[in-house]
Amino acid sequence: MIKVLNYLREQYLAVIITVIWLFFTLSEQEKNNVLLKQVVALEDKIVVLEKKDHKSSIIIDSLSRVDTLIVNRIKIIKQKEYVQIRIVDSLPVSGLQKYFTDRYEEK
Repeated sequence: MIKVLNYLREQYLAVIITVIWLFFTLSEQEKNNVLLKQVVALEDKIVVLEKKDHKSSIIIDSLSRVDTLIVNRIKIIKQKEYVQIRIVDSLPVSGLQKYFTDRYEEK
């Protein structure tokens, strides 16, 4: 034991450097552990956000399909309207009078 103490006295600078090195190593390791925990938490958040993104993209895709259906229905209505306008335009005046008389009878 005395030999060890004498050795440490002779090598005090090496002992101090070793103690400082151990202190910094342990503190850096603790910082790394904290950062690793933050990385895991952020990865979990990323997974949750990716799931939300997937759900949102499904909703957006369904809206685009609905939009296409609405546009097609509008086109069909416009075509029917155009056909009716052409029919009314092609009627002579007497035909128009008869059409409106039949349609809006006086009661």
